Amino acid sequence: MEDVLAKLNDQQREAVIHDSGPLLIVAGAGTGKTTVLINRLLYLIENKSVKTDNILIVTFTEKGANELVVRADELLPYGYTDLWIYTFHSLADRILRDHGLDIGIGADYKILTQTQQWIFVKKNLAKFKLDYYAPLGNTNKFIGELLRHFSRLKDSHVSSEEYLAYAESLRQNQDNMLSGADEPSKIWELANAYHTYNYLLLDNKFLDFGDLVNYCLKLLQTRPAILKYYQQKFKYVMVDEFQDTNFAQYELIKLLAGANNNLTAVGDDDQSIFKFRGASLSNIMQFKDDYKEAKEIVLTANYRSRQNILDRAYEFIAHNNPNRLEIKLNLNKKLTSSKTSGEVKYLSFSTMVSESQAVVGMIKDLHQEGVTNWSDMAILVRANTTAERFVDELKRQNIPAQFVSLKGLYYKPIILDVLAYWRLLDDYHESSALYRVLNFSEFKINHLDLVNILQFGKTKLWSLYESLVNVSAIPKVGVETNANIVKLLASLKKYSQALKDEPLSRVYVNMVRDIFLPYLNETKHLPDYAYLNQLYKKIIAFEETSPTGLLKDFLELIDWELEAGDSGAVAPNLDDVDTVKVMTVHTAKGLEFKYVWLVDVVDKRFPTISRGEAIPMPLELAKENLPVGDTHLEEERRLFYVAMTRAKEGLIITGARDHGGVGVKKSSKFIAEAGLVEEIIDLGESLNELERDLKQEATTPSLVKIKYELPKRFSFSQLEAYERCPWAYKHLNLLRIPVSPKPAMTFGRVMHNTLCTWLSSAVIGSAQGNLFGDSLAKPDFSQAKLLKIYEDAWQDYGYANRKEAEEYRQLGREMLKGFYEVQTEQSMPTILFLEKKFYPRIGGEILDCTLDRVDKLPDGTVEIIDYKTGTSKPKPSFADKRQLLLYQVALEQLSEVKVSRLTYYYLKTGEQVTFTAKPADLEKINQWVIDTIKEIKSFDFTPRPEVHICKYCDISTICEFRQT
Repeated sequence: MEDVLAKLNDQQREAVIHDSGPLLIVAGAGTGKTTVLINRLLYLIENKSVKTDNILIVTFTEKGANELVVRADELLPYGYTDLWIYTFHSLADRILRDHGLDIGIGADYKILTQTQQWIFVKKNLAKFKLDYYAPLGNTNKFIGELLRHFSRLKDSHVSSEEYLAYAESLRQNQDNMLSGADEPSKIWELANAYHTYNYLLLDNKFLDFGDLVNYCLKLLQTRPAILKYYQQKFKYVMVDEFQDTNFAQYELIKLLAGANNNLTAVGDDDQSIFKFRGASLSNIMQFKDDYKEAKEIVLTANYRSRQNILDRAYEFIAHNNPNRLEIKLNLNKKLTSSKTSGEVKYLSFSTMVSESQAVVGMIKDLHQEGVTNWSDMAILVRANTTAERFVDELKRQNIPAQFVSLKGLYYKPIILDVLAYWRLLDDYHESSALYRVLNFSEFKINHLDLVNILQFGKTKLWSLYESLVNVSAIPKVGVETNANIVKLLASLKKYSQALKDEPLSRVYVNMVRDIFLPYLNETKHLPDYAYLNQLYKKIIAFEETSPTGLLKDFLELIDWELEAGDSGAVAPNLDDVDTVKVMTVHTAKGLEFKYVWLVDVVDKRFPTISRGEAIPMPLELAKENLPVGDTHLEEERRLFYVAMTRAKEGLIITGARDHGGVGVKKSSKFIAEAGLVEEIIDLGESLNELERDLKQEATTPSLVKIKYELPKRFSFSQLEAYERCPWAYKHLNLLRIPVSPKPAMTFGRVMHNTLCTWLSSAVIGSAQGNLFGDSLAKPDFSQAKLLKIYEDAWQDYGYANRKEAEEYRQLGREMLKGFYEVQTEQSMPTILFLEKKFYPRIGGEILDCTLDRVDKLPDGTVEIIDYKTGTSKPKPSFADKRQLLLYQVALEQLSEVKVSRLTYYYLKTGEQVTFTAKPADLEKINQWVIDTIKEIKSFDFTPRPEVHICKYCDISTICEFRQT
């Protein structure tokens, strides 16, 4: 630990070794707050002898939580399997799953996304009995605003009862009100709608994200024994991105930290940019009032940007005074850097075309000069609508670019193709969908032939589909076109029949394999593999919740999502290839680039025009101290500040004076506030879009070497898959092409979950039966309970048909009955772990190991047991033993136990194959892991085809190397 502390500056070291009591760490941009947080965790474990499960770290986003997990992986040498690192929602979800029944919420609730909430309200709209807010025309137009109102109430921890009581008080005092006569009735209608919404959620076993925190608060506030348990459990509580928390989240943290008061809040009020997600800036401003004895430490040593960039940013954000923590607490938040001044300027161009051309030209020049890689440069925009023209210009100049957006899956060309084909399967006469399908590479129709077909069909009053069916009657159609039409009609017939017999997910996999994958190039179309896989995940989720799983229902779901304003979530991958990133400022938070172009910075674009909430929450219901001043303008300034501090060496801000309307666009007021002078750039007569494209010389495309994103942790199954065939490993684990789930895998997961749930009460230290007193029921280890758990866990998804599903289901029952008989002949085992994750390090690499079961033996040693649903191997080879050998390495490395036995438990026969690891075996498994990961990291994916492997391979039908 001393070596670690020596690497920190004085401010960071002081924050890490803070003794006890509340602590406020004000961490400016680029000051290493994540490093401080994880080092503080390490210090508490090593110097305070605190166990990892006694520390809770909560952060705002999944991205932040994942970053903390990765950093913990890097710094904690002995694992942290019990460390609690969660977002607020996932923390509340875990607590509610365990204890929600104490307030009447079963553990089987489903969490609705924003889009699912919209669909849920749409389906139940008549039950809301709206009058004042009864929509005119488009009945769905206002649903989003209503849901935003409900979300704001939940973020502020306002219950239905409180809202109804407030509405009733308005009705009773209506005569004394100064507001309009319709105000009480409007509020009463909203309060009743809020009450109806919450009732309907609970009645259908649904919760939304706001419910998670609010019901967790209710649980802890009304069940003192449970609150006491968690307060005693968490000796230290840390909150990252504290400036982005809402009122309800802060209340939850204060409850959990109440006993020990060892609360560390890390944040920066100048980077609070998520008000639209419910974030309350008041929390960080209120912290010192709530914890008067709290010590504050300000991190000001910036490790990212050059001093000139920091100076401009500091001068700019000071315009938010006095509503800043620096003024409120009399702090010095001026960031300092050891790096010399960098480039900061504002360039004003005549037109949007010249702006986009010039920005891309600067990017190209820097790269050609060898100054930087493509991935070291980013274009930041205030809104997605601005991004398109810059992405288009990057493509025109053959610069590898990536538009990083969290939305837009359904607008990706390859997904539009898939949906068009499916709409055609749903209705052959959907001419617009058919027209798109006719442009697929698989069915490409000659343009002149298509015109001929359309014109002839028009004379016969045929739909496009009817014209294709009767193409033999149409003269002058080429031979190749005829062949492709025959192929298309056969394809439609094939998949229409398949939809009657097979699950939608299986049909999708086959369709992608046959129609799309043969035409995808890994260099040009790498993102398309990810998009296809993300749509596949959505189909799987749909099948798990839809009783019929019909294509028509799935297409209706997509249409509803689009109507709700949801264009489909996209999981951005920032590490795939060397590309220029184009993204919104919100998306860029937490990232850094050598050079940043902040574009379209003109009046009314940045800052944007303030648009208040369509249905504002009554101020009387607010529980936090509401900020004063122009809150919209101040948040826009914070957003601009975040954009400025993403740049390390150069920040170029740009704008265009002509946006196509009447008059000239002025530069943003933020330019003067940042102390910048407008540089008017005259590129001569600016080319319009057509002239530009006609005159642009062809350039040589950039050579982009594919850099696949490798796993941050490697599992045994990944290493084994690579060993079998690197080519298949690349397609399944890196490109992630959609493949149908194997019935054996689906079945095995259900069996594992069933046994884990049934045996959970036998785990040493289990909470059941003794956590909150002896009044709770004793654990039930009956066969009936075991089979009940199995039936509840069962799902038909993942099998070719219902017959296959039922065969597996019956097999599982027989296996469990056999397991129960064997178990009852023995005494109930003393179990240390069930389904336990460990992250050992071998050769500097992190492994991901999940142990099915670890039993404590009478002599104090342990036995690792792995369940198998396949055929037993009485005399396992070294290759067969490797999985358990790796698990022994993991367990002994990360705990103090000694493993004496390794056992494969074959559920089909009840046979247990037990062996003991030899020292040479453990050395051999370590070397195998090191060598295999080294090969993967060399990006050597040379195929290794063998008949017995190719026969069962998921990509055999699309693999040119397969052996049969």
